[in-house]
Amino acid sequence: MIVIFDLEYTTWPGAQDRGWSGPDEFREVVQIGAIRVDPATLVVDGEFEALIRPVHNPRLSDFFQELTGITGQAVAERGVGFADALDDFAKFCDDAYAVSYGNDMVILGENLILQVPPGHPPGRPLPPFLNIRPYLNRMLPETTSLASGALAAALGRPGPAESTHDALADCHSILEALRHLRDQGRPIFDLG
Repeated sequence: MIVIFDLEYTTWPGAQDRGWSGPDEFREVVQIGAIRVDPATLVVDGEFEALIRPVHNPRLSDFFQELTGITGQAVAERGVGFADALDDFAKFCDDAYAVSYGNDMVILGENLILQVPPGHPPGRPLPPFLNIRPYLNRMLPETTSLASGALAAALGRPGPAESTHDALADCHSILEALRHLRDQGRPIFDLG
C-alpha cells in the first residue's frame, strides 16, 4: 500500500509569496487528508481526515477560511491537537510510503517543532515520505504550475472542476494524476 496525503495550513493574503515570513506567520497544519491506495490497482483502500487546532494562530484568518472552506467553528468543534492527529495519521499509514505532491513532510516537521512540546516525541514512528511532484511534473509537464487540487481537472480526469484546497479532495486529485500516467502506460513512480 501507499498513502497519498495532503495538508492545509494557516495562511494570510500574500503569505505564500512572502514564504510565511511576516510577523507570526507560521504554517500550522489545520487539516491532514490521506487516502490509502493499492499501488498495483490504484484502488482506494481507506480514507483519513483530521482537523487540527492551531496553537500559535488559533483564530483562522478570513483568507484561510474562504480559501479552504474550513471554518473556525469546525476546528473548534472537531479539531484535535497536532500530536494526536499526527499519531492517527502515522497509524493510518502503517509504515507505508506517504506520498505528497510537494514537500508536505517538511511542514509536518515544522509542526513537530511548533506544536509538540519538547520531550514528547510522536507516539508512533513517522512513515517514509516521498515527494512525487518533481516526477509528475517531469512526466506531465502541463502540471508544473498546478496545485495538487487542480491536477485532475487539468488532465481531464474525474474530480472537482477547480482546486478546492481541501486536503482529502486534493489527495483524490493526485490519485487521478497517477491514474492518468497508468492509462498512458507510464510508470506511476520513480523510486530509483
